[in-house]
Amino acid sequence: MQSFVCYRVIFSFLFVCLSYSASTFSSENFSDSDVLSLDGIINAYYKVVSGPKGFKYDTKKDQLIHADNAIITRFNEVGEFQRHTLSDEQKSLTEPYPKGLYEVEINRIVEEYGRIAHVWSTFEMRESLDSDAFLRGVNSISLYFKDDRWWIASWSTQYEDNMKVPEKYLPQK
Repeated sequence: MQSFVCYRVIFSFLFVCLSYSASTFSSENFSDSDVLSLDGIINAYYKVVSGPKGFKYDTKKDQLIHADNAIITRFNEVGEFQRHTLSDEQKSLTEPYPKGLYEVEINRIVEEYGRIAHVWSTFEMRESLDSDAFLRGVNSISLYFKDDRWWIASWSTQYEDNMKVPEKYLPQK
């Protein structure tokens, strides 16, 4: 019986230490506002990949806004199909940016029911926040609310090519 109590005390101690450590780590990488609302997490989704020349993508922050095993599907700018996990996506983002890259949201359509949501997010790619766009497209983002916060479960991207972004996804004038 003594060994059971001893194991229980050790387990409780480890749990408290790990919980504290995880919460400390998390608070350094994102604020609660990044994951408590749909606006916050979508804004964080764009912010984490955007920056000036020399910008270093923050893999840890991106992992904190995505669910485990989040899936990315993309038809890239030359029409190639890509489908992989977030960790595979991150492998292509290890070097500092050779020039500025800003993915800027220009329109958002949100559909929400209970603890699930879908966001259609139209974006432009720019070299700086005030430069002209060199590419645009639509992100289809699936999210769920669990453990008192939002998680990105998956996202798909369709870049604009000869098929233009439909008017319904563009800002209304």
